[in-house]
Amino acid sequence: MISNLKTTKKYWFKIGVSLCVLFFSLKSYTQQLPNYTQYLYNMQIVNPAYVGSRADLSMSLLTRQQWVGLTGAPITNTFSINGRTDNGLGFGVTIVNDKIGLSESTNINIDASYTIITSQFGRLSFGLKGGLTDFSNNLAIGITPDSDVYASTNGSFPNVGFGAFFYNKRFYMGLSLPYILETPQFYMDKNADETSFIANPNYYFSTGALFKISENVLFKPSTMVRYVSNLPVSIDLNANFLYKEVIETGVSYRHENSVSALFALIIKEKYRIGYAYDYKFSVIGGNLSSHEIIFHLDFDLHRSSRWLLHNKCYF
Repeated sequence: MISNLKTTKKYWFKIGVSLCVLFFSLKSYTQQLPNYTQYLYNMQIVNPAYVGSRADLSMSLLTRQQWVGLTGAPITNTFSINGRTDNGLGFGVTIVNDKIGLSESTNINIDASYTIITSQFGRLSFGLKGGLTDFSNNLAIGITPDSDVYASTNGSFPNVGFGAFFYNKRFYMGLSLPYILETPQFYMDKNADETSFIANPNYYFSTGALFKISENVLFKPSTMVRYVSNLPVSIDLNANFLYKEVIETGVSYRHENSVSALFALIIKEKYRIGYAYDYKFSVIGGNLSSHEIIFHLDFDLHRSSRWLLHNKCYF
């Protein structure tokens, strides 16, 4: 019994330490949004202008488990769906559930875009995002090294964002600001119902291209840059290779943060099942790797419209 008691205390102490680290990080940099390795097929989450660009109907389901082995590590699940009309309008919905430590939030957004024809194969779209985030911080059961006690909190706050996206058959470029309102979830000294403009917003810039290496192999380099004024710039560099439009493999490097390996299987040009493994560079030791799985599908209904017929699952 004494052994079980020691084990229980040790377990809760780990939760307390993890909570303190995560809570401090979140309080300092509360506007940081979840990272994704397979962002090419989850772009709607960060850029509403992406809605409608791929197919008449697109859906993505992604789950990501970060820092495996660390108590209270982030677990993120996302779902997105979007479609388009014949007149250049796109509509979609995104749902993001994020758990970290003793805190959990669920974000639901409605996305809308309008696409302009710039050339025979060029399109430029502008998008708006709006929705609501519900959160709960179950801090009352947390144990800290100093035995401090925090009250549990819950509430909700609105989301507003916008973006722009240009693409053709071989190239794309996007710029977005997905959230422009403050996220008060981890502010202990502020009213959780207070709404104000964000002090340190996340700016996203993404671009990529498609190169034909041979009859069977396509090369897809891409990058995503995330800028927040009070943090180092986050830069992702990706090199993916597509073989016979069925198998895709690649590597990704996040500057001074992690390196990743990616693999995906594409079935009948519209169903994508992908996996990514991230190895995080860490000075504190332990296993801080991450796993990410995505299921994506595109349905082209072969309607006559102003939209560019997308080049399958390339972007």
